[in-house]
Amino acid sequence: MMKIKGKSLGYRAQQLIIFIIHILLLWWIYWLLQNTGNLTTEKVFIHFTGIGIYGALLIRGCAAWAKHHHLKEINQEETNSDSK
Repeated sequence: MMKIKGKSLGYRAQQLIIFIIHILLLWWIYWLLQNTGNLTTEKVFIHFTGIGIYGALLIRGCAAWAKHHHLKEINQEETNSDSK
């Protein structure tokens, strides 16, 4: 398995994907704040609701993904210690 500074390539790819998703959320927030004066109150409310849902799913998804990798590492360590 290829490693970069002690972390597997899959772990680094996960970090890149999470970074890109966060940047997209920040871009959406920035866009909304720049255009709030041009939008109706209803559209702004819908955008902020969407941003809230997006953020909540992002937090939940990142936590689940990190937990998956953590449990996978624990299982690998247990397997390695059992085989010794």
